[in-house]
Order: sequence, then C-alpha cells, then structure tokens
Amino acid sequence: MEDMEPTKTVSKRSPEGSNRNSLRSLHLLEEAFLTLVMKTPVDKITVSDITREACLNRGTFYAHFASMSDLEKYVLEHLADRFIDFASNWYDISFLKNPRPMLVQLGSFVQMHRKLITSITRSTSFNPFMVALEQSIEKRLYESIEKTYADREPRRLALIVITVDYVVHGILSSYSSWIQGEYGTLSLEQVNDALERLIKATGLTLLDEDMD
Repeated sequence: MEDMEPTKTVSKRSPEGSNRNSLRSLHLLEEAFLTLVMKTPVDKITVSDITREACLNRGTFYAHFASMSDLEKYVLEHLADRFIDFASNWYDISFLKNPRPMLVQLGSFVQMHRKLITSITRSTSFNPFMVALEQSIEKRLYESIEKTYADREPRRLALIVITVDYVVHGILSSYSSWIQGEYGTLSLEQVNDALERLIKATGLTLLDEDMD
C-alpha cells in the first residue's frame, strides 16, 4: 500500500542544532500538516498528502517522524509551546484576583488559532494535548506559588494549589466547549466575562488575607 509506514517505534526528529536544511524540512512538514488539517480530517491525512503539500519526498518525512501520529503529536506540542510562551506574562498567582489581563491574552490566542484548534478537536490527540497543556500551565503557576507562599503552612498551600488546578482546568474546558459550539451564540468576550466573575469568586476569598 502506498502509505504503509516503515516499522519504527521512535521519532527521528532533528535535535536542536541540526543543520539548516533539516530544520527547513521539519518546518515545511509542520506547515503542510497545518494547511491540510484545515480542510481534511486528521485521520484522513496520509504521509503522501503531507509530502506532496510540502514538496518533499517520503524519505525526508521518515527522517523526522516515525508516523503520521508522530507528526501530529509534534505539531500539537509546538502549538502548546506557543500558547505557553504567548501567555508568559501572567504566570503569577495574582491572576486569581485580577484575571482579566490573562483572559484577554488567552482569548486572543484562541481567536488567532481558532480554525486550527477547531480542526484538531476531532483528533484522538486532542484530549492528551489539552492534558499536557493544562499540566504545563499549572507547572508554571506552581513555581509562582512556591516562591510567593513558601512560608505558609502545608494545609493552606494545598488549598491554593487545589484552587489553581480547578481554575486552570475550568478555563481550558470552557474554551474547548466554546470552540466546539456548545455555548450557542455566546461570544468569546462573553465567555471571558463569565470566567472572570467565577475566577474572582473562587480565588479572591482564599487569597485575600495572603495577598493584601
């Protein structure tokens, strides 16, 4: 069969510092995937589709990726990295008292990549992607918590961590639901308004005595 994949178990993506041609090929393969996923279900995209779109041969594809699922995982990881970098200014526990700047940044990112994110919501990799994204954001926030509340007793520190877990999961779940049309005609701004009220109600009382 044309798209039978060689037997491989690990990705062969070029490590950082690879030569320019290798990095260019990697970029072209990623861009080809992003172009195709806008108009074709992920599970229908083949290696031949990717290499044709990228104007590369199959050998080049397999020099970087073990399979289509490996390429998909790479693209989603890259998207998550861009998301985290985009929102780097709000990795501070104080967002529980003033979530608006953070929500504006997140909303801008979601709007910017809405078509792509909508396409990948139908992929089996979407849920693992959301879990990985949530864990990455929480890790950044945990670092802020450790610095800000290092002298707090363990029980109170645990309550703050639980609050952060709850809020981050809620934000990402709400955006995912909005993208998939579960909120009807609500705009993203209206979703953010609701999230802002909920985040303040959840976090303000808990953190008030510590942050004033």
